[in-house]
Amino acid sequence: MMTEKINKLEVIFNDSLKTALISITPEKIDEILDNRDSAEFSEAWMKAYHTIEEKSAGEETEDKISDIRKEIFISIFRTTGSSELPAYISDDFGLICSYYIHQIENNWVTNLFFTYLHHQIPHGELMKTDKTMEELIQ
Repeated sequence: MMTEKINKLEVIFNDSLKTALISITPEKIDEILDNRDSAEFSEAWMKAYHTIEEKSAGEETEDKISDIRKEIFISIFRTTGSSELPAYISDDFGLICSYYIHQIENNWVTNLFFTYLHHQIPHGELMKTDKTMEELIQ
């Protein structure tokens, strides 16, 4: 059951990501990286991470997420030639996945995912939704 949930999230995430990367330029990558390194964005990300960093989903689930994160990293690296951008996006997938599988609602993480769903790589201000993570994945 957990693997099915992760697979569904992976498909949705990757489909949105492919569209976001179609017309990405080195200048846009620099802008994204600069905005993500801003105190506001990185502090919000770290706060969300610290909330779930101690939670474990079991070895099989953690391995599955790790494998998907590696695939995401390699795919984006091949597309962009950047090593920083795929690291951030892979980390985002891990964060979103952790909240999803533990069924923890967090507006900021849901908005992070929602921004991806709109074919944008999150940086700066996130797109807002009132939906839950579960509703976005349905």
